[in-house]
Amino acid sequence: MKRILFFCIIYCLDIVCSAQNVYITGSSKEIKGKTVKLYSITDGVSGSEKEEQIVKLSDEDTSFSFAITLSGEKQVLMKIDLMRYSFVAKPGTKYHLNIKEFNFSQDDSLFGYAYGLALPAELTMERFDGINLPMNDVDNYINAFLYDSHRLLFVKDKQTLEAFYQLRDSLIDAYKDNEYISNYIKYEFASIDYGLNLKSRRAMKDSLFAHQPILYDNIGYMDCFQNVFSKYFSKGYKYIKRSDIEQWLASNNYNAFNDALGRDRVLENEVFRELVFLQGMKDAYLDGYFNRDLVKNMLEKFSNTTKFAQHKEIAENLILSLSNINAENTDIKDLKVKDVDGNIRSLNEYITGKPLIVSFVRLDQELSLKELEAIHFCYDSIKDNCNVLTICCSNSYERMFNFIKNNKVGNKYKWDFVYFDNNYDVVEAFHVRTFPTFVLVGKDGKIEKNPMNSPTSGAFLTFKTKK
Repeated sequence: MKRILFFCIIYCLDIVCSAQNVYITGSSKEIKGKTVKLYSITDGVSGSEKEEQIVKLSDEDTSFSFAITLSGEKQVLMKIDLMRYSFVAKPGTKYHLNIKEFNFSQDDSLFGYAYGLALPAELTMERFDGINLPMNDVDNYINAFLYDSHRLLFVKDKQTLEAFYQLRDSLIDAYKDNEYISNYIKYEFASIDYGLNLKSRRAMKDSLFAHQPILYDNIGYMDCFQNVFSKYFSKGYKYIKRSDIEQWLASNNYNAFNDALGRDRVLENEVFRELVFLQGMKDAYLDGYFNRDLVKNMLEKFSNTTKFAQHKEIAENLILSLSNINAENTDIKDLKVKDVDGNIRSLNEYITGKPLIVSFVRLDQELSLKELEAIHFCYDSIKDNCNVLTICCSNSYERMFNFIKNNKVGNKYKWDFVYFDNNYDVVEAFHVRTFPTFVLVGKDGKIEKNPMNSPTSGAFLTFKTKK
């Protein structure tokens, strides 16, 4: 017992000693009055974003600074409105983001809502043994080679293959003293190998993963892992049928699941097998074929039984991130919007003991306008049984004001309209990625269906007053 306790103490001390501060600063005259958010990516399987710090800048501030503690290389993400910038932070390192001129008032394109927009920034102050600048150089070399030689590489031209592997070896040699980058190069080239089927895929799985340490925080490793093992078994394969998965999920029988995966020689290693299992559970949830509650139950059982702390953390991250995909069964946050009269209101004010249908629209989009007309068509027949709130996400409050007050179409609408007021937390809280989006909130303030079907499909008529 004393021996086990001794090693636990040593392990904890090692974690504490290896953790170091990371300092991140940034500057731009364009960021005055903005909210800057810093996230870390918790792991490469769930892709969950952990909020680290938030800085609200004054109307005079042109710079920001963060200080966080990391125990290893970790991908971090900076968000300003819809703008995003990510890089790999290394413990004990200082970084500076020089943000170039950009008109933030034009950053609300439909594409931006769905995927985010790249923050035009340049990372400076990275040391000679850094990660991001070498990674960019490696990517440029790979992209240039693929651009010039992709056709010959596809047909497996011998001379082109030799040049491809010579490039890989020369890059690994150039960065042999930078462990992160040399591994990044190895697995980025392996992803191309696997995708173009340049080598035996079975042999590649064995050599790259089955008998190698798991590089949880290396982007190249996790990219390659995703390319090889995404949907590896979730739709059934040699060792497991879909009917088997359904049965094990229904009975919450992780042991049978684990034993079946172990028959695959690539997954003989228990640690790596668990990582593939976690990826498979994510795929099973997202495929929509299996009962999602049963998938989460299986992940919860795994989280309580795994011997590996890192896998327990990934499982818990997956449970949280998958549960939040549609933001169902969560409370409406105390988020602020602006009504037509210019008053700042809380979304909670629109919960009045009846179900609430929230519609996210853009008034410059024809499909949104069509759905608003459909709401108008049925509103008088549903208003006694539910409330309706339209949140306008166009690029100006004036557009909404003029639409409601000065437009003969808009001024006939009898339900509440508000403007999101460039508060992107509202959009994120409801996971809005396209317009129009409709969300059903229960009378208790919990999101019940996200997204719900559109009014043109007749979905709102379930609230119609029966005569």
